[in-house]
Amino acid sequence: MRIFLTYIILFSTLCVFAQYPKFEIGGLSRALADNSFLDQNDTVNSDANQDFNLVFDLAVKGELNKFINFYSELRLGNSLEVFDTSSSYLNLRRILIYGDLNKNMSFEIGDIDLKMTPFTLWNFQEEGIVNENRLANNFREIQRYENFNNGNFWRRQGLVINGFKPIFKSDSIKYKTFGTREVASNEISTPDVFLYGTEIKYQSNIFSFGFNHIDLFSNYKGINYDTNLNNHVISSNFDLNFKKLKLHSEFGFSRLTNTLDNDDSDWINGEFINIGFNINFSNYLSFSSSFRSVSAYFSSPGSQSKRINYSMAPFMFPQTNNNTTSRDISIADIIYDVDFIRSNSFYNRNIDYNLDTFNPIFGVMDPYGLATPNRRGVTSNLTFSDSLKIININAQFSFLNDLVGEGINTKRNYTNYSIAFDLSLDNWLSLDNQFLFSIGYSNSTSRREHPQDMNVPNIDLSCNIFDLGLEFEILNNLSILSSYKRLFSEGKEYLPIRNNDFRIESYNAFQCDLVHEINSFGIGYDFNEKSSVLINYQILNFSDKLLDNSFSINQFFVLVQIQF
Repeated sequence: MRIFLTYIILFSTLCVFAQYPKFEIGGLSRALADNSFLDQNDTVNSDANQDFNLVFDLAVKGELNKFINFYSELRLGNSLEVFDTSSSYLNLRRILIYGDLNKNMSFEIGDIDLKMTPFTLWNFQEEGIVNENRLANNFREIQRYENFNNGNFWRRQGLVINGFKPIFKSDSIKYKTFGTREVASNEISTPDVFLYGTEIKYQSNIFSFGFNHIDLFSNYKGINYDTNLNNHVISSNFDLNFKKLKLHSEFGFSRLTNTLDNDDSDWINGEFINIGFNINFSNYLSFSSSFRSVSAYFSSPGSQSKRINYSMAPFMFPQTNNNTTSRDISIADIIYDVDFIRSNSFYNRNIDYNLDTFNPIFGVMDPYGLATPNRRGVTSNLTFSDSLKIININAQFSFLNDLVGEGINTKRNYTNYSIAFDLSLDNWLSLDNQFLFSIGYSNSTSRREHPQDMNVPNIDLSCNIFDLGLEFEILNNLSILSSYKRLFSEGKEYLPIRNNDFRIESYNAFQCDLVHEINSFGIGYDFNEKSSVLINYQILNFSDKLLDNSFSINQFFVLVQIQF
């Protein structure tokens, strides 16, 4: 009966939209089967199986009239684990109405994608990425698609208005204003929370100048307090564009409403500045560098909210060693814990006032991206590729320190360097079939020495990620893939704990000496550019010397993908 109703809905939708002047239809289908099991030493936990969860996303785009358009994504899902339709479901993934108010102004209402600048509204990528090959990229892209992580955009529900006004022959003013509802009030203890912002930009061929404002606003009136809570971020950015040289800058401040837990009604103020340049020496070599300074009380929920909610436990085997040891979300969970049916996820979709929890094993230099509070320093990036497209190199170096000392006057020093190297062996050896080799390494450290009379161990934390990948097309469209990923972190840190007023009130001592490994092997076949199948087997090894804990997880995947 459910399948019959689904066909009725689809047929009705197609009939209705077919009447419009323009009508387009597209879609994506994925089928995933996986089997995961712990090593033989664990006799309590059962295997985790997912027997071909199948999803079909139907995208419908129609022109209602010359001013208004409609876009929607309808998901049909089913699990082939059962032989009936009891596990089938129908969801609306996205609905969007958009169009033109006049020739210089457009609007979007519904499920909208928003971003501004890295210090106002920006969705920074998840941790653990250095230089992964196709085996990991397939699953990362699925995770991002399932959790609406489209580049650096945040998926919200609300209204956005875009405008464009020509000034001179090549100059123009662009502006955007939006409003979203983040949390709905229950009229008892939870207030309405809204996010609104404005972006105005003057642009010419040589330079551009912009103004940005965003506010996370809570309407507490009639619930807890007699006032409202705001988190304003205001910034201005200026860019200069020459033939091979580009200069960019952004500076601004934040103002966070003080909570009513104390009598001080002053705002909590923070500020930042970011300046840099990018130079293209040729079509194959470029270099960029930037300096940033972010104060200790800079608060920007739109750019500091994380993609991963590390306060949650992993869904797959949250406890190991016969249910005696709880484990945290690991790099393998971030990539491979895909489930089309499960409604909840440790991928975060919320923008909140407080700084989110992060996992120090990935490093503590930039847990909240460029907007991480209490940081000052320089970041540089070098990119090279040869004319024959054989070699591609990307290297990044960062040297930062605390803007003010935390707990003591002495400041931490942070360093990070990473390098990604790709070698196209097929171009080098003039092979007909694709043959790719990739390697990457990242090292992030934080250090601070303490006076001996403090009797407190020094801060010395080192976090490393190593990537190795190989892809060889043995026959036309049939490839053998292998990859190795290793995360190893060791040392001690003191993590600041902030109260509701964004002030540091205490510290948590963190210490680790661990290794996470992913050994992966797969076979992939591309039917065409939009259809493929991947068979993947991998072993996840975990070792923690401090907890005297080690275990392994074996995983087997079959992934089928079709786009149209």
